[in-house]
Amino acid sequence: MEQNKRVRGLLTDKCMRRKFKPNKKVRNATTKVYKGIKFRSKLELFTYMKLEDAGIKALYEKRKFTLMEGFRYEQQSIEPSNKKATKGEFINNTDKVRDITYTPDFVDPNGKWVIEVKGFANDVFPLKWKLFKHMLHQHPDPPILYLPKNQKQVLETIELIKEL
Repeated sequence: MEQNKRVRGLLTDKCMRRKFKPNKKVRNATTKVYKGIKFRSKLELFTYMKLEDAGIKALYEKRKFTLMEGFRYEQQSIEPSNKKATKGEFINNTDKVRDITYTPDFVDPNGKWVIEVKGFANDVFPLKWKLFKHMLHQHPDPPILYLPKNQKQVLETIELIKEL
């Protein structure tokens, strides 16, 4: 029993000291600039170059989708404050809840397909991807979605798009 308390205390202390960066946009990625376009990862650049080589036009991070509209919660919402002056104190949070948006990596200008290149997903991606699919599911003519995770899958994706 006493040992469990010490272990919990160590874990808590260790977690408090650890520098934690949740929801990094692209994990383990190296940004690259090509033709004046800043790509968030080498895999995104590879995809762009292979689409270009295949003569396939694509818009890179040009289309933003609103998955959920922002709103104000009208009832009380008692939460710990994030503001410096009152950090950690309970307050009635009346701030607007922001839109949830999603910007896929590559979109067909004609709306036939979407490519989301994902080497390593961040903590938010699985939820946003489900919301994105749900939103498109309600559309009368949804695009085909591709989710390649490596160069081989990117090449397979491009071959599939060429067959459309």
